[in-house]
Parts: sequence; C-alpha cells; structure tokens
Amino acid sequence: MSLSVVVLAAGEGKRFRSALPKSLHPLAGRPLLWHVLAAAAPLKAGRTVVVVGVGAEEVTAAAKGFDLGPLRFAVQPEPRGTGDALATALPQLPRGGQVLVLYGDAPLVTTPLLERLLDHHRSAQAAATLLTCQLEDPSGYGRVLRDADGAVTGVVEQRDATPEQLAVREVNAGFYVFERRVLDGLAEVGSDNDQGERYLPDLVPVVLRGGGPVAACPGPAEEVRGVNDRAELAAAGAALRRRLLDRLLRAGVTVVDPATTFVDVDVEVGADTVLEPLTFLEAGTRVGARCRLGPNARLVACTVEEE
Repeated sequence: MSLSVVVLAAGEGKRFRSALPKSLHPLAGRPLLWHVLAAAAPLKAGRTVVVVGVGAEEVTAAAKGFDLGPLRFAVQPEPRGTGDALATALPQLPRGGQVLVLYGDAPLVTTPLLERLLDHHRSAQAAATLLTCQLEDPSGYGRVLRDADGAVTGVVEQRDATPEQLAVREVNAGFYVFERRVLDGLAEVGSDNDQGERYLPDLVPVVLRGGGPVAACPGPAEEVRGVNDRAELAAAGAALRRRLLDRLLRAGVTVVDPATTFVDVDVEVGADTVLEPLTFLEAGTRVGARCRLGPNARLVACTVEEE
C-alpha cells in the first residue's frame, strides 16, 4: 500500500510577532519544519507534500535545502483552515494509498510514534485514524466523541461542546491517516464557523457518513504539542534538549549539569567525553571520544578529535 505524507506548514504564526514564517523558527539548531520532515523521512513515503502559505517562497527554499528526500509543494493562497490546506495538496497526491497528515509546527513528534499511528490505522482497517491523547487540562482542544461501544463518532471543538463533552479528556492531537479515497470528501467540508474556515476535524463525520470506520490511536501529549508562540517555542526547546541529552547520556557521554548544557540536534559526541556546565555545541559540531569540553565553551560547526 503506497504512502503519501502531507505536512501543513502554511500557518502565519501571528502570535510569534515575527517577519520569519512560523515553520522556520529554529529549535535546537534546525527549523521547526525540519524536525517534522526528519521524523517522517524514515517512513519512505512515495510522495511528501509540504503545504505553504505565508512566506511560501522562503519556506520552500529552506525546505529544499534540508536534504531529507524529495519534496513537493502546494500553495494555500489564503489562510482558510486546515481542511482547505489539505485540499490544496490533493492534486499532488496519487489517487490511491494512504495519506499521513502532519503539522509543520509540531517538532517533538518522533518516527516511532508515526509508525505506530500507521500500524494502528492498517490493523483497524480504518478509513481514517486520528491520533489522540489524554490531557489533564484539555482546554482549547477538540474533544473526541465516542458511542457506548467506544467507537469514534466525531470531534467537537471546545467552543461548540456541551458541558458533558467539555469534561472529556481525550483530545484530537491533529495528526491523521486517511485512505486517499476519502479525501474527496473535503469538498463537503463547509466553513460555517466563527472564522469562516474549513477545518480538518469536520471531515470525520463525512467519512463516517460514507460508511468508513474511524479509528483513534493514543499517543503521548508531549510529542504532539504544537508551537504557536515564543513561550511554546521555549518549552519545546527545553523538552527537545532533555531528549537529546538523555540520548548522549545513554551513549556514554557525561553531562555534568544537563540544565546548563545545550546541544543541537545534529551534533555528535563520542563515548567517555565529558561536557562541563555551560557548554554549547551547535550546528554540525562533531566531538570525538574521551574529550573534555567546558565549562563556558561554545562550539559552532567544529570538529574536536578524540583524545
């Protein structure tokens, strides 16, 4: 079964208050969009389409330089919602197979989670599968609705939810797998809402009316968290930094003080190397084994030979 990946990266990012498109804001040395495409690359999709909008030329030029496999681009001229964004990608997709839909501002997603989502969709023989997560405070998220047997019946946005529905803690994380054939139903998704936009969750009842089962795959809240402003960018950076340092620790690197050590995503460090506090390893740095760096050291695109 062929697989296509669509990454929605047309958001304006007004809350960033920046001239730089949201998907290009850096996190651990790489743009937000790079992290999403890097997580999807090992899936070996037959086609990967990035939907761009605001700053389309800048985002397209940057993505072409990521060296993460061939990409296609679709332009959403106006920000008319996630459903409209996916619809702009349809002419770039084959008529069959499955379509994995991701967001360009969710940099903490991992390849194993995407593989689990695809496996769940295939084993359930679903027409559509949502990635969901349980939140202590689900404020702002669409709630996943189920019937008495536990089958998914829809997604309701917070502004439209009843008090009973607002108590639901299972939320729609916004990542999907669709059978390509059901995406023709995007033509039935309207814009009768406060924003006058077409939203992807509204495709779920269209799929259900067509007789296709809709499945839900649970996932960790941290990996699906989006970045909508600079505060959330900082929080995502802290989470990713912990992940990167944990990886080094497991590989035999000593990190004296993880709270004050900063390592970019593409940095390599050999075993038995010691990173002292306030060490910054950035953008393409390679450190051999049995080295000692810091304190108060910053290396950018450097190679340090092993001792």
